[in-house]
Amino acid sequence: MSTGRVRTKKKACSSDQSPDNLPLRSSGRQVKKKSAEAADDDDEASEKKYRKCEKAGCTATCPVCFASAAERCAKNGYTSRWYHLSCGEHFCNECFDHYYRSHKDGYEKYTAWKRIWTSNGKSEPSPKAFMADQQLPYWVQCTKPDCGKWRQLTKEIQLTPQIAKTYRCGMKLNNSTKTEGSDQCSMPEDLEALTPQKCIHHIIVRGLVRVRCVQEMERILYFMTRKGLINTGILSVSPDQYLLPKEYHNKSVIIVGAGAAGLAAGRQLHNFGIKVIVLEAKDRIGGRVWDDKTFKGVTVGRGAQIVNGCVNNPIALMCEQVSARSWDHNEFFAQFAGDHTLLTVGYSTVIDKLAEGLDIRLNLPVQSIDYSGEEVRVTTADGTVWTTQKVLVTVPLALLQKNAIQFNPPLSEKKIKAINSLGAGVIEKIALQFPYRFWDSKIQGADFFGHVPPNASQRGLFSVFYDMDPEGKQSVLMSVVTGDAVTTIKNLDDKQVLQQCMTVLRELFKEQEVPDPVKFFVTQWSKDPWLQMAYSFVKTGGSGETYDIIAEDIQGKIFFAGEATNRHFPQTVTGAYLSGVREASKIAAF
Repeated sequence: MSTGRVRTKKKACSSDQSPDNLPLRSSGRQVKKKSAEAADDDDEASEKKYRKCEKAGCTATCPVCFASAAERCAKNGYTSRWYHLSCGEHFCNECFDHYYRSHKDGYEKYTAWKRIWTSNGKSEPSPKAFMADQQLPYWVQCTKPDCGKWRQLTKEIQLTPQIAKTYRCGMKLNNSTKTEGSDQCSMPEDLEALTPQKCIHHIIVRGLVRVRCVQEMERILYFMTRKGLINTGILSVSPDQYLLPKEYHNKSVIIVGAGAAGLAAGRQLHNFGIKVIVLEAKDRIGGRVWDDKTFKGVTVGRGAQIVNGCVNNPIALMCEQVSARSWDHNEFFAQFAGDHTLLTVGYSTVIDKLAEGLDIRLNLPVQSIDYSGEEVRVTTADGTVWTTQKVLVTVPLALLQKNAIQFNPPLSEKKIKAINSLGAGVIEKIALQFPYRFWDSKIQGADFFGHVPPNASQRGLFSVFYDMDPEGKQSVLMSVVTGDAVTTIKNLDDKQVLQQCMTVLRELFKEQEVPDPVKFFVTQWSKDPWLQMAYSFVKTGGSGETYDIIAEDIQGKIFFAGEATNRHFPQTVTGAYLSGVREASKIAAF
């Protein structure tokens, strides 16, 4: 029988020892070898403990997971992959799995978010978008004057304007914080301009991007204000609250025409801090907006009074002058939604507010504009020569077509061709006040009624009658004359026009008595020397591009506004107003 040797493994010890537990001496070579092995082990442990973000350009050496959603969240430790949102915002692979994997607890929340995100027509849903939209913490700045430090709110805190307005370092917060002044009656009555101080507290966005937004707020606000996106309309500001900084205040502008376009631009430029003078040929402001308040209990617009919606625009055009290809050119662009709306208080309510505080000179028709020199020279009919840096021309298209204003140098052939490529249409109105509402029994609550003319020659002649008091307290009707029918009444006096209108009404209500009106008016826009029109339209052979060409400025000195310069919203007060805001932005930028 043979015997063999049995080898036994030695237990690992913290140090080499002899059988009698005395330390053994090691050679220098062995010590160096063991030291190198220990160093390698330390490097491997360090590599596993910390992992850098793999995003190119990311400066984070030790990323921290902001989500803390998964039970095994890496926090600031090791993860197999960091997901990068910004250099200071990462989430770990464990938290990614928590929401993205169908067997994990967060998957249902992620899928519910995806349905909402997709239905709102935003970008493609992704875990990164979800984390940015739902999981990033909010940042808030300490409001203590001598502090101003930025602090990250805990995950469960929802930032509100009230918190942003009152936050101090160390403040204890919870989601039950109530916002003061939620009662609408506690809000100030007067309109106030948006300022950086007012806006900062309302920037509610997750993540570090809020820090940048607050830091850039002033620049963003100035840009949006100059573009007419905010701080526009009937807003009034005092000289110490101008909307743009001082470098904009050294400009001077003369606006020719005090209609909707001229007043919109004037109000905007004035609020910017730019010196503005408005020259108006007529003895009143408003242009084609002119409200008659002499009817008992009712305001009747001699000009514009309807806010047009997106369907069945009531503008009536002449059957053979209009471009069949481009008559509805503006419909290619997004239009305002909703039905047509009658402004029972009249458009002049808005016009008067826009004009408030502006330097407006009435009865001063402009005869010539000379922009050949460094400054622009504007000559009015009384012989006065006005000098300015820039001029905004807002006169009606018909006056440009008839060279009512002489330009030096003359307008380019391209602009003159564009001016003459549009038509100047006319709508005339008649308003009648009766002793009682004879139409109620037949109309049954409708706020307008009409008829189909018996023959083509009467088309556009009192086809529709509008009830100017839908509440039924007053007895006022208004009708219009449009298209070719305008020429049939052009040479008639007001009483003759009234007689034709009453003939139509009595034919419509022949089964009952129709009383004579106690008051009426008939407009004569085509005979007004400083207007001569009601709206523009694209003539045969023209295109919508014509509006853009008329709107082009000349050498950064001469600018043009009015409904005939607004390709998106021509023929409307809205279009005229927006064109004025548009040109104010351009003037401020030069």
